[in-house]
Amino acid sequence: MEHKRRKKKIKASKIIKVVVALVLVGAILTGLTIFLKNRVKDKFGSTSDTGIKSATVTSGSISTTVYGTGRLSDDDTKTQTIPEGIALSEIKIAVGDTVKEGDEIATVNLSSVLSAMADTQASIDTLDGKLEDAADEEIDDEIKASVPGRVKKIYVEEGNDVSSVMSKSNALMLLSLDGYMAVDLEKGSLSVGDAVKVITSDEKEYDGEVESKSGDTVTIILTDNGPVFEDQVKITDEEGNALGSGTLYIHDELTVVGFAGTVKSIDVSENDKVKADKKLITLEDTSYTANYETLLSERAGLEEDLLELVEIYRSGKIFSEYEGTVRSVPTAEDDDAETASSEMTVCPDKTMTISVSIDETDILSLSVGQQVDVSVTSISDETFSGTITEIDKTGTSSSGVTTYTATVQIDKVEGMLSGMSASASITIESVDNALIIPIDALKQTSSTAYVYTTYDEETQTMDGMTEVEVGISNSSYVEIKSGLNEGDTIYYQEKKSSSSFGGFNPGDFGGGSFPGGGGMSFPGGDSGSFPGGGSFPGGGSSSGSSRGGSRSKRGES
Repeated sequence: MEHKRRKKKIKASKIIKVVVALVLVGAILTGLTIFLKNRVKDKFGSTSDTGIKSATVTSGSISTTVYGTGRLSDDDTKTQTIPEGIALSEIKIAVGDTVKEGDEIATVNLSSVLSAMADTQASIDTLDGKLEDAADEEIDDEIKASVPGRVKKIYVEEGNDVSSVMSKSNALMLLSLDGYMAVDLEKGSLSVGDAVKVITSDEKEYDGEVESKSGDTVTIILTDNGPVFEDQVKITDEEGNALGSGTLYIHDELTVVGFAGTVKSIDVSENDKVKADKKLITLEDTSYTANYETLLSERAGLEEDLLELVEIYRSGKIFSEYEGTVRSVPTAEDDDAETASSEMTVCPDKTMTISVSIDETDILSLSVGQQVDVSVTSISDETFSGTITEIDKTGTSSSGVTTYTATVQIDKVEGMLSGMSASASITIESVDNALIIPIDALKQTSSTAYVYTTYDEETQTMDGMTEVEVGISNSSYVEIKSGLNEGDTIYYQEKKSSSSFGGFNPGDFGGGSFPGGGGMSFPGGDSGSFPGGGSFPGGGSSSGSSRGGSRSKRGES
């Protein structure tokens, strides 16, 4: 009987301990809740439990920035080509070596150099024969009208090189063939056949007529005898009422062209009427045709090749033309012919590039020459200065999003290697001393933007809707150009997040620990334990987790 009483007494003692522990847990959780709510309010300016936040209009700097990532690559690689026909006996360099301009890179097979010299000389001899034939060729020293017409524009002057004028103006002269000039006018009220007046810039008046109509655009024709090509003219109706203005052009145009020679004389004037076969331009220096110049240029190139071969034969070696790190080497005559190469590539190690993908909404904000901040975290926390050197506006679409590529060049520093990841930050626009507010506080409709400037805690409603003019913005803030002053208070609805404790990050409170230090502890026990080492009713011990505030239970052992 005494044994039963002892068991009941022990059981009652355990129950009391559990009840005490539960009371302590409840008190601690209540205190924790109050503490966290106060911290949230202090940190975020929340005015109530409804998620309403307040913010003060402040002055500061704001910028809109485009970010992108890419990989480093060498962009200044130089290629040195071994002259055709030369066999290399021994390669003196290897991939990864550093060379300077003038360093020996290979020895040559002298017989192969002699053979290449003979072939080059034979090519020069062949060209000399072609040059002799071409020197006797001549083009006609007169340019004549192929059909009758009127001269309306002369582009050449005496002494001009014909090819230069053609390159600039695409013509030497322009002729009108049908006797009319024309001007287009946006005037839907006019009809084909209507008579009008055309007044030139020198106030001369000509009779005009609507020749054709397409939509609201009409084409008016007038005589080509007098009016000047590309003159700005005014058009009126027969009563003198203004109808509009336009630029005169040749209604039926013939382009007079040429390709060689120098202009000796111009044998017509603008507005002259000419017959077929009428001489328009007299040329000189017509014996050196384009074919002759081409052959002469080709021969000069062969002469340079021959001089290079002579130098190689004298030294028996090939020397580097560039300074930098060797990326690939030519092939010696004993190497596998299937992988033979006649080129050496050298990277001067001066600059590198990053190709950055840019969203379609940002690409038009970028321009060549724009400054870029580049980070290469694998070698340094330092930010490097770069420049946009190229923008490829050929878009690539994926999942409905189109992106474009901007190439950024930076100076190469020690440790940078091709293939390393890099991040680019491009500031599109920035404003100093701007009035700024959190982006979440701005409300917008199709026609206006506004904020709330008052809050009633009793009714838990925002009011004082104030219209504002906004400037630039980024993911966090927006510039206010007018409508608010520095120091004004605004209110807005707090955006809920998916994290626990009502949408705040426990890490904001010094790592998520409880007030006063480390993990939860109870009187008389270790951290996280109940008095006397007890556990939750039903088994496992408690385990507190500050991340997310979750509590896990381990099963009974």
